[in-house]
Parts: sequence; structure tokens; C-alpha cells
Amino acid sequence: MNLVYVTCSGTNEHTDIREMCELMQAFSLGEIAVQVSEKQSPAGSPRLEWVRELTAYLKENDIAINAALHINRTWVENMCRGIVVPELQELLELKDVYDLPLFKRLQLNFKIGRDDVREDCDDTLIELQHLIKRKFILSYNQSNERIIRQLYLEGLHFDCLYDSSFGTGVIPDSRPAPAFADILQGYAGGIKPENVAAELDKIAAAVKNSATLGNVYIDAQKGLEDENTHLSLEKCHQYLSAAQKWYHNHRWNSEF
Repeated sequence: MNLVYVTCSGTNEHTDIREMCELMQAFSLGEIAVQVSEKQSPAGSPRLEWVRELTAYLKENDIAINAALHINRTWVENMCRGIVVPELQELLELKDVYDLPLFKRLQLNFKIGRDDVREDCDDTLIELQHLIKRKFILSYNQSNERIIRQLYLEGLHFDCLYDSSFGTGVIPDSRPAPAFADILQGYAGGIKPENVAAELDKIAAAVKNSATLGNVYIDAQKGLEDENTHLSLEKCHQYLSAAQKWYHNHRWNSEF
């Protein structure tokens, strides 16, 4: 099993930019993910300003990191109608130190129970991806299985995330086998520093028994929060360290 990303979701205006960037530089598999929506990041919000400051810091210090946007609520509903709101457009236009998009993956959190998305948005999303030229992440679950399989067949470029807890951070009894053979498979739900090695064992077992390329990533948020529900960089360090240690110990093991 090839571990591609170890994602720390929930980086925002409460996260120290310098310390976070140092952490991402120390762990090559690390990826940050910023949650955005009309409620979380409207025009003039601290979150948008924080992302601007992050972009400036990366360029000033000649640093590149892995970064994703997790798009929620009305913003993702609009995307499924072919509309990119101005605040999101600004985020998509941000460039990294290599003049490439800062946010290279966009997670579209649709059909997870909090949105209003029509079932026939297939062509719209494919056309939108051609325009913005970015990899999508789609959260695969029972409510959107049909449309995601259709998008796959029609050629949408996406990574597939499995999270039966619908973003609530509940750990499942077992990890599902990949639904698709040739794309990056992601796993979330209940992952935290204390159990990341055990969860990677479960994921490796699920991937091993399926006809896939074995490329996976993991994503944690709830398990990385402090008592104020803000992302803890200390917990992120523990999580990244434990995941990297597991990967180094198992990457050449044929059992995984």
C-alpha cells in the first residue's frame, strides 16, 4: 500500500502559519485542508485573510506545501450548478511558490445530508472541472453512490474519500474496500494520533483484497482538535509522525 497524503483538516485563522509550515516541511506526506463555505469564509472574513497571509508567507520563504480546499454548503451547491462564487474564485486563483495553484485538490462535500444538489449535475461538474483544471475529491457514501459512479464513468478526475461518519469523526467498525480500481482512495472517520497505526492496518487489509493500485491517503480533523475545537499542531505532529512511522515500517512488506 502506497500512502500518498496524511491530511490535517481544519487549518484556519486559529492556526499559526509559521509553525504549521515548519510541520509540513518536516513531513513530506503532510497535507493541510481548509474548510470553506459562505458561513466559514465570506468576504472580509478572518479565514480568507488567513489564507492570503499563508500564501504570502510561502512565497516570502520559498516554501511549497500540499494544500486542499474542502468546499461546503451553498458554495458546493453552486459548484454543482456550474457557479463559482467570487470568494471561492479568489482562493482558486492563488498561486504557490512555483506559480502553480496553491490548492491542488478540491473536496466537494455534496450529498452528505446538508446540501441541495440535483441528481443530474454530472455534465455540469465535468464542464466546471475543465474550466478550473483542478483535481476533485468526492466523499463516497450511500446517498451519492449513483452520481459518483456516473461521474467516474464519464471521466471526471477525482480522488475518492470514504467516511461513513459524514464528517462527524466517528470511527467505523471496518474500512471499506475501494469502490474504484484506478484512482486515489482516501479514508476518514475517527482517525487520531492514538489509533492511526491500527486504522492504517485496517485500510491496508481492505486495499490488499481489492483490485486497486494501492494508492491511499488518510484524513483527520476531529481527532486533531484541542479543547477549544481548534486544530492542535501538537496533535498534528503526533498524527503525522505515527503515520510516517507506520508507512516506513510497512511500505516494503508484501502483506501490506
